[in-house]
Amino acid sequence: MTGDSRMQNFSIRKAEEKDAPEICAIYRWYVENTSVTFSTQAPTEDECRKSICEIQKMYPYFVALSSDGKIIGFVYGHQLRPHEAYKWNVEATIYLSHQAPMRQGIGSALYKKFIETLSRQGFKYVYGVITSGNKASLEMHKKLGFQEIGKFPNAGNKAGKWQDIVWMQKQLGEATENPPEPLPFSMLSK
Repeated sequence: MTGDSRMQNFSIRKAEEKDAPEICAIYRWYVENTSVTFSTQAPTEDECRKSICEIQKMYPYFVALSSDGKIIGFVYGHQLRPHEAYKWNVEATIYLSHQAPMRQGIGSALYKKFIETLSRQGFKYVYGVITSGNKASLEMHKKLGFQEIGKFPNAGNKAGKWQDIVWMQKQLGEATENPPEPLPFSMLSK
């Protein structure tokens, strides 16, 4: 991606199984060093590899690559809740490497690609669930048109501290009666 003078050179592509070690390393850093995720144990590389394959059957999974080919961020989706009536809604997960240059448009570009793909698939809403202390993520979601729809005080305790979570929502398409089923990502990407 180029064109915006504040952006560093990077590209975005569909995640592949071979990306699991780098994706795991990015997420592991957040698990071990922050309360941004409530996870207390990072998945193994094998679990991550399986997750990439499983998620992409229905939902997009993208990575951002630096100019030297290193993964500097990722975004993917999953169904908001397990019930059938939620199938038009997607919960997003996005992380940038703690070493990635900040405020360079990487997270926004990843999210825009993700949202555009979800829209093409026929999903109606995308949700972000963010710890209230994660100001950069809250700011990015607002900039991308997400609206705060709820706050859960003291939703989780990590590292001895209670954390609030903020639910944010972005409408992707018209919520008509009896909408067609979303197209699986595995079919869209062929």
